[in-house]
Amino acid sequence: MTEAVLVVTETRRQAPGRLRRVLGWVALALLAIALIACSGPRRVLGPPSISLQEIETVDGRYVARVRFDSPSSMAVTLQRFDWRLILDQTAAAKGSQPLEQTLPPISGDIVRIDLGPVDSLPALATLTTESTMTYVLEGELKCSDPNVRFDLRYDGRLRATPGKPGSFR
Repeated sequence: MTEAVLVVTETRRQAPGRLRRVLGWVALALLAIALIACSGPRRVLGPPSISLQEIETVDGRYVARVRFDSPSSMAVTLQRFDWRLILDQTAAAKGSQPLEQTLPPISGDIVRIDLGPVDSLPALATLTTESTMTYVLEGELKCSDPNVRFDLRYDGRLRATPGKPGSFR
């Protein structure tokens, strides 16, 4: 009979240890589930890239078609682009363009920027289909959602577009 009492006593001593171990594993599992539920998808916000698609003459003014490409995994609402155009290493024009566009995730869009009257950029009038000119388009892009600013820059060469007077690519 002593052995039976001893076995029952040992079993009772082991039970609280097992219960603690099981409760510990349950708590750890619940913590892991809570962390996974709170994490959500990873969001990436990076600076858009810009490129100058074309400068064309519209009603006596030069208008640039500028492409903004967003690598972000979330939509970005564009608010304003404070820009500067440099032609052949000489400051040619600058301005601020209000924007009301939203770039969807990982996509791009074209924005028209008024560069000013044709006579304010005489260097463009000297371009032919056989000649080129270096240019830099740079500036600060202000976004409203999310509230961020990006410094952007694009370097390239311009040439008159064949068969399209007043257009440069």
